[in-house]
Amino acid sequence: MMGETVQRDLVANHEESSPKTDSKHVALPESTTTPDAVFVIEEAVSPIEVEVEETAIVLDGGWGWINFNFLCLLAAYFFISTRQIAFQYLPVFMLSFDLERYEIAVLMSIFGIWLTIGQLCIGFIVDLLHLNSKIVFVLSQAVIGATAICIPHCHTYVLLAFVLSLIGLTAGFTGSLRLLITTEVTGREKCKEGFSMINLITGIVFSVGSPLFGLLYDVTKSLKLVFYISGSCQLLAVACIFIICKFIPNMSFNSVQHEPVLKDVESYQKRPAPLDGGWGWVVCFAAASLAFIVNGLTSSSGIFLIGLTRIFDDPVSKLSLIGALLSGLSMLAAPVASMLLVYFSHRTVIILAGLLGFIGAVLGAFSTSIDMMIATYGLIAGVSLGMSFFTGQIIAGFYFEKKRALAIGISNCGGGMGILVANMLVEYLIEFYGPRGTLLLISGALLNIVVFGSLCRPLQYAYKNVEQKESKDGTNQTSVMEDEESHNTGSTRERRIRNERFIMLKETQNVESLSTADKNGLNGECIVRNRKDERSLAKRCSNIIGVELFKNVNFVLLMLSYGFWVLSITAIIYMPPLCVWSFGMTQKKSAILMSLLGLFTTIGEFLLGVFVDLLHFGTKNMYIFSLLISSVSTMLLPYCYTFQYIAPVVCLYSLALGFTVSLRLVLTTEVVGLEHSTKAYSVLCVTSGIAGLVSPPLFGLFYDITGSFLVVFHGSGACGILALVVISLITLRNKFCIK
Repeated sequence: MMGETVQRDLVANHEESSPKTDSKHVALPESTTTPDAVFVIEEAVSPIEVEVEETAIVLDGGWGWINFNFLCLLAAYFFISTRQIAFQYLPVFMLSFDLERYEIAVLMSIFGIWLTIGQLCIGFIVDLLHLNSKIVFVLSQAVIGATAICIPHCHTYVLLAFVLSLIGLTAGFTGSLRLLITTEVTGREKCKEGFSMINLITGIVFSVGSPLFGLLYDVTKSLKLVFYISGSCQLLAVACIFIICKFIPNMSFNSVQHEPVLKDVESYQKRPAPLDGGWGWVVCFAAASLAFIVNGLTSSSGIFLIGLTRIFDDPVSKLSLIGALLSGLSMLAAPVASMLLVYFSHRTVIILAGLLGFIGAVLGAFSTSIDMMIATYGLIAGVSLGMSFFTGQIIAGFYFEKKRALAIGISNCGGGMGILVANMLVEYLIEFYGPRGTLLLISGALLNIVVFGSLCRPLQYAYKNVEQKESKDGTNQTSVMEDEESHNTGSTRERRIRNERFIMLKETQNVESLSTADKNGLNGECIVRNRKDERSLAKRCSNIIGVELFKNVNFVLLMLSYGFWVLSITAIIYMPPLCVWSFGMTQKKSAILMSLLGLFTTIGEFLLGVFVDLLHFGTKNMYIFSLLISSVSTMLLPYCYTFQYIAPVVCLYSLALGFTVSLRLVLTTEVVGLEHSTKAYSVLCVTSGIAGLVSPPLFGLFYDITGSFLVVFHGSGACGILALVVISLITLRNKFCIK
């Protein structure tokens, strides 16, 4: 585990103001090392006297780097998270339009195709066409929000197909750009923590929003309010991203306080060597396959919900808990994966997730009650999906630097393809094998996560050479970086830095300098051991979880926006099949509609990469644009009473959804930086998980009470507008609050 810890250089500075004392030099064999050694200084000159003072230099810990930008980004993702909740109700909503199940499956397939296209295109747009990723993100999120609001009003198959196509395309853009925008907002150092925080917010929105939307559906018997709320949240997320990209020109920041002698914190960090190709494309394929399984199972929850109504007499709000847990825990499990990544490799975590999901699906197939199925398939398999998806997205981003948007877009394309295929496949399997037999087949699909996880080979790390500097007082300062594969005399043995801190102790007596200088005095080592461990369990837990990310205002805003976005998409995913069924349409039409959703989501995910990497659209602008489209589409969906009107709206929403999904990791990386993207994305996944966990039962309850989908879809669209507004606050803050 020491080889995987972050190594930094330390510069020994001889203060002029310190008392002059004699130091004793003792020969120390090279093999004489202890795990307690905190740092090693290697000099090209004879050993010098060292006197250190009691202080702590925190390079990655603390809360100081969380600013208004990060809070805006968190708020944006809080709103964006509502989109997933509204999307869960989309199949149910389309049933109210008298659509057949196969027609709904076709619409969802269209959504998946456009989602995949958006995820692929966004990489070309950003990396090759050099478009502003923030602009692309804002525009895409705005489209998602607008289309989410329009979904309740799309009563024909053609309109639904158009809306789902547009939403899928824009959602592909936003999803692939999430990590890029997070990196821009938080900086490379805090990207992992920021992305984890965004996932945490998303999970919270999933957990809270799904039951709320289900309750709204049970009360109003309509899903229109769900889409209205979701679309509104998407627009609020656009506002949050707009604030980041318009009002704060420089979103990458480093608010870490350190001694003046440490001029460049970046040069003191152990960094992976991005490949921008090679085995990285294999990792992208593995990440896309993982997204295919995760998004396919979560998006088909609406179709699976219809099958559950045949074998259980429980209300919709309770039956929707399975889909809520799958969607919510797929994001809430991100912090668990983030903590496991501290001790295990990405490959190990993904393989463990695959085995866990297989066990949960098998136990769910033999469940005798809905409560047991919720505890097994919903809970255990949901955690498995979250661990595998989060880890796959993170390692895919680490393998690329110049083409990161393109790589993330390709990785997210699997999610759109999963939506495209899973809805039709699940509908077919339920018809012939029933829900229990379908779960047995799903367990086999989850076991394939082990295979794809084995492809995620750990990334090699590179270190900078030893550099010797001179401080203001004329004393020598030597920075040391080690290459694990190098055996030169200029490299030293790796030391584990606990809690990512350098601890310098002040002593009343002289500090012994232990040197290994040779006879010619050409090489020497000065080792200072840590004699006082000031670490606490709370500090270590906060560092692992990434609670310091909440000091970044942009990340908090991104988390909030993402949470609202997840709330907004829940109605689209879960309610359309039931909505179409309520309109007198068959279950096949619902499955077709969900397949269209997956199709156009894939298209949107592909196009997002093209817009951001090739056309250089701004990630936040694309995110806001996608939120707008998805929000409007969600609100229009309850007004589409026929399959021909529902399909275009779902397609438009799918495009925007593809944009948003692809932009999640990109935005998180832009906000917190690449180094902290794992923790930040974990937080966002938790946020999405909570939102996805709450929204389906809530919307289902609203439908049970009201008997209408109007409240559900309108509420979902409103959540999308809120996500748009919150994400726009980041842009506004970047322009007016940061000079």
